[in-house]
This record gives sequence, structure tokens and C-alpha cells, in this order.
Amino acid sequence: MRTLCTLALITLFSALASTTQAASFDCSKAAKPVERMICDTGNLSTLDEQLAGAYKAMMKAASPATGTDTSELLKSSQQRWLRTTRDACKTVQCLENAYVGRIAFLVQWNEDAPANSKIDGKLDGNYEFSHDMEFANGTHSTVQDCLNIKSTGNAQAQVKTILVQSNGHNCSLNGKFALAGNVYSYLPGKGENDIQNCQIKLTVKQHQLVLSATGEGCSSHCGARASFANGASFLRTDKAKRACVAD
Repeated sequence: MRTLCTLALITLFSALASTTQAASFDCSKAAKPVERMICDTGNLSTLDEQLAGAYKAMMKAASPATGTDTSELLKSSQQRWLRTTRDACKTVQCLENAYVGRIAFLVQWNEDAPANSKIDGKLDGNYEFSHDMEFANGTHSTVQDCLNIKSTGNAQAQVKTILVQSNGHNCSLNGKFALAGNVYSYLPGKGENDIQNCQIKLTVKQHQLVLSATGEGCSSHCGARASFANGASFLRTDKAKRACVAD
């Protein structure tokens, strides 16, 4: 059903295409060859408008009910797509394919992965998300949140994550998670590094992994200026070569 809905939306976007020049940007200021191609081709111009609308809608809905804000991840993904996919096209057909594929991606952004998709083991590996950090002294630096998943059998996995938050403070966890459907849930042990009174979940969505947490222990475990309560998100395609390593 989800696939049929996505295909229907793509068909609708294509059907709306016309010769009207309706690019989402000012064509009088188009500098890149790919931008001029979009402005000169009615179908591409309309697809660009449709993609801009889909992106705006997803950015608005990028904070799910858990409170975890995924807008920075989506923004980073969109900028990368523009740079490495759209701007790399040399033909109208290439751009049409790129736009239709990206619109489908955006439509699915907040959709959960199917609960029966047998994700156990398929997500094993390392993930990173780079983001800008402003420190108390006014300086900026690019930092990386990281996530490592390793299945251990019986629908469980060892999950390690290090989140870099306010002023560079880290919040880290290395513990067992149980998988049910498309959600990994933290199983706190009794060790000093286990987080108590904090319900942590890793939700597997169509294109992202969303780490969220609730409970009073989520804010106290990492000390000042860092908390699992803030959540985190990772693009499923952002695989890294190395596992999480503390600085």
C-alpha cells in the first residue's frame, strides 16, 4: 500500500508538469548550467517546484511525536543531493530521473520501515552524521555524532552511540537493545554505565534511524549540557568505516 501511494504521488507530480516556467528559484539569476536547463524546460521547472514543496513540507514535519528533530539531517541530505546528484546531470532525462527519485525519497522521509521487513542484522555497521557546532567562545567546528549496531542474535543488538551536543559535551551509550518490529528498545543492565530511568528507542524509518528517549534519567546520565532526551538521527546510507571512538 505504501509503495502504491508513493507511485501515485510521483504520477501526480508528473501529470502536473506543463510548459509554464515555474522553477522554485529566480531564473533570471540562474548561473549553473543545470539551473538554466531547468528554467528552459517546462517539465523540469514544474518538477523543481514540486520538489521544493515536498522538501518544505518534510522540513515542517521533521520533528516526530518523540520530539527528536530530524530537520538538520534532512537539510544536510538535501544539500548533498543538490551537489552530487542534481548538479552532476548533463541531460534533461538525467534531471527528470533525479527529481522523480528525490520526490519519492522526500515523501517517504517520516514513514516507518515496514515492521515485517526483516531488518534484524541488515542494519549492522557504523553510521555518522556531521553537523556544525558553535562553542561558548564563538568558534565553530564540524563534529560527528556516531552510531554502531551489531546484531547478537535472538532479535537483540549491541548499540553504541556518541552524541556531540552543546559546547562539545558528549553523551555516550554502549548497551543492549531488543528489536520488535521496526524499533530497537534499550535494555538497561545493572552496571555503572547503564542508564536507569530512561527509555531509549531507535526507530528504523524508510531512510533514517531516529534515536529518541524519554524519562528523567535521560537528562542526568551525561551531565551538564548533554542529554539523550535531545535525540539524534542518522541517514541509513551514511555508513562509516570505523565504529564510534571516544575523543
